[in-house]
Amino acid sequence: MRDSNEAAMFLAQLIHESGGFKYRKEQSGGAGQDYGTRYCGRGFIQLTWEDNYRKASQSIFGDDRLVQNPDSVSDDPNMSMRVSVWYWEWAVRSAGGPQQNKFGMTTKAINPMENGPENPTAKRRYNFYQKAANVLGIRNQASDAWW
Repeated sequence: MRDSNEAAMFLAQLIHESGGFKYRKEQSGGAGQDYGTRYCGRGFIQLTWEDNYRKASQSIFGDDRLVQNPDSVSDDPNMSMRVSVWYWEWAVRSAGGPQQNKFGMTTKAINPMENGPENPTAKRRYNFYQKAANVLGIRNQASDAWW
């Protein structure tokens, strides 16, 4: 992490996405989702879609092992974290939220379906961030802005 505020953002998203570090695999199993059950959400930040598994695998290992065995992302907590850090660096940080001090942008990069700060799930994520930021002593806390 580049700074403690970004670490608070990352931690808040991990807590939300994993149900407080309780789950490393999507509880609905992806049933009924466009991405299906094979590439359902796995990791502390729920990686979905075959293309994202391929990008993660190529970036981390230089091969397609995560596409061939997607359960490896959820079976091992170290792999769950490794993929989550990769996703944060690849998709979340590049969207600009941490740099612009806008927590909502980090949520949008992970799950754009939450539709902004009025959404109760987005608010829940932001509440996790505020708690993490308070624990870390961050005074200039990020807004929940999506833009």
